[in-house]
Amino acid sequence: MKVLEANISTFDSVFDTFRSESINNTRNFILFLADDDPSTNRSWCPDCVRAEPVILNKLQASSQNVLLLKVFVGDRPTWRNPLHPWRKDSIFKLTGVPTLILWEDGAVKARLEDYEAHIDHKIESLLSSA
Repeated sequence: MKVLEANISTFDSVFDTFRSESINNTRNFILFLADDDPSTNRSWCPDCVRAEPVILNKLQASSQNVLLLKVFVGDRPTWRNPLHPWRKDSIFKLTGVPTLILWEDGAVKARLEDYEAHIDHKIESLLSSA
């Protein structure tokens, strides 16, 4: 599994790389996560803390050629802003983190929202979807 990382300021250039590399992979995913809280060195988002290791383990265990773009949405005040760029984005339309997106043929094919992104069988379903 190859992993790229981006944040708000680096997203455009890293997303260009992701799109150009996506044609070389069986499955391409985008995982939107909350930033780490500098005072704890852990994500400020408990759902992200729970879901990220489950998602990473499932993707790493896959026999498929997987590309993952991990995107950090910012600190809590940045994410909570209703004008956050990925909340308003016509492609991503984020409502919560974590959000796991299956990217196929230059578009969002499927997604797992914050309340379901940690569920094993749902992640496996994204991995195996045709």
